[in-house]
Amino acid sequence: MLFSKSIKNNPKAYIALKSKGNPQKISKYQKAYSRIKSLKVIDEGGYLAVHNNLNDLDYILHYLYYGINDPLDVQQSYVSDVFNLDFYKNTYGSEKPLLDYVTDGFFKGNYINALDNGYINTLEMDLYKQYFSNEKSKVEDIVSTSFYIRDKKTLIPYIQRENPVDIERIRVGVFTNDPFENLAPCPYIRLHELFSELSKSGKYTFFMYGMDSYAMMNIENILRCRLFDVVVVQRILPFLDLLREKCEKLGIRLIYETDDDLLGVEENSPSYEYVNRVSQSIIDYIDASDVVTVTTPSLASKFDDKKTVIIPNYYVNSVFDIKDDVKSEGPLKLGYYGTLTHSKDLFLIKNVILKLKEKYDFDFEVIGGFNAADNVDEDWFKAVELPPNNMDFENFMPWLSDTIDWDIAIVPLEDSPFNQCKSELKFIELAVLAVPGVYSDMCVYNSVITDGVDGFLAKDDEEWLEKIEKLILDKDLRHQIRQNALDKVLKDYDIKDRVQSWDEILSN
Repeated sequence: MLFSKSIKNNPKAYIALKSKGNPQKISKYQKAYSRIKSLKVIDEGGYLAVHNNLNDLDYILHYLYYGINDPLDVQQSYVSDVFNLDFYKNTYGSEKPLLDYVTDGFFKGNYINALDNGYINTLEMDLYKQYFSNEKSKVEDIVSTSFYIRDKKTLIPYIQRENPVDIERIRVGVFTNDPFENLAPCPYIRLHELFSELSKSGKYTFFMYGMDSYAMMNIENILRCRLFDVVVVQRILPFLDLLREKCEKLGIRLIYETDDDLLGVEENSPSYEYVNRVSQSIIDYIDASDVVTVTTPSLASKFDDKKTVIIPNYYVNSVFDIKDDVKSEGPLKLGYYGTLTHSKDLFLIKNVILKLKEKYDFDFEVIGGFNAADNVDEDWFKAVELPPNNMDFENFMPWLSDTIDWDIAIVPLEDSPFNQCKSELKFIELAVLAVPGVYSDMCVYNSVITDGVDGFLAKDDEEWLEKIEKLILDKDLRHQIRQNALDKVLKDYDIKDRVQSWDEILSN
């Protein structure tokens, strides 16, 4: 169909002719044209770079009838970056994201990118200016009134601001190498639970950054001004040097938090290569830190004692409840649980389990522990299938509590310099789960367990056999061991003490 030049530059006439007089199509495309033009969502120069001969046709009209069929990655080259076409398509199932948004999606409250938080108020104003103006205003409102922030829609624009939000509270930026969605045990216990509790004091605003934020951030543009008073880093970060340099330049205090001796990771560890590669960044950050927080005295000995604070682990009472009592009936069961990197630990007690099976009828259940690559024969244990998202602490611990019905827990740990710095978290959890335990006799456990009172300690096969057998034969002993362990946990492992420690650190 041939059109005169005057019609090509007359949107109403062109749309009417292309729509063949269909009133619904005319209305839809006229509104789409007007709104796309008002939003300034298509860059004319960028569009002409892709479609260099419009044959006198208005570029927005050309887009509506021709450019709209371009692949989305091509369209994104001339559509404003604020409008993420792939995000819109994947979220709302639209093959023509921009057209859908201006004719329907906006009125449904659809978002235009992963960080959109309802920033577009009208289709009659510049999209870019409107988006960032409203984003800035909303972020300021949230930061001014919030004490604990973990929503990426606030965290990411905040850390890339050019001006701080003026609040009287202490602003604490918290960074971990784990995502803050489906939180793993380490950040959940050491950061999230403590800081969310401390935020209730009203003295602080915590900004909780995780791996799920970093991929969406322009790392080079973070911290262009003093947005935090204190920065807490846990373990490792992919941009640790840059963060440290910016904090030092802006006078932001630094805290390093760890539950492992990462600089002492052994060569046979799956983490060795990566940690070794970034070890200098970790050292530089620790050297620049005002405070280092750790879990145990053994781990504290690896750092400068003048600035190291021990904050032991604790019972996370918001995640799983105390079980009433030890198991008293049903088939005898022994069990072990741990992450998929503990094959060396489990092999320490393989012969013990096999010898015990010669005398007693029981199942030995293992949750986690072995990786598929270990190629372990299962003739001496029964593998329990892990749940989906098994690293999500908030879901895993209730699942574990519901799943295990063990009479005795076995907690072997290879005696290595790295393991000597680990914490007694298993002892805390098993006491709450109502399972008496036998533990490796090393500083991790013998510093907190009184042998034969609130747990048993074993250092060789003979002791493992003797002490597991004691618990197998004596139900009353199992009950007493567990009760003593629980009494100790309730007395010595209260979250309030850990929150107070952090309060003292951050207040000072």
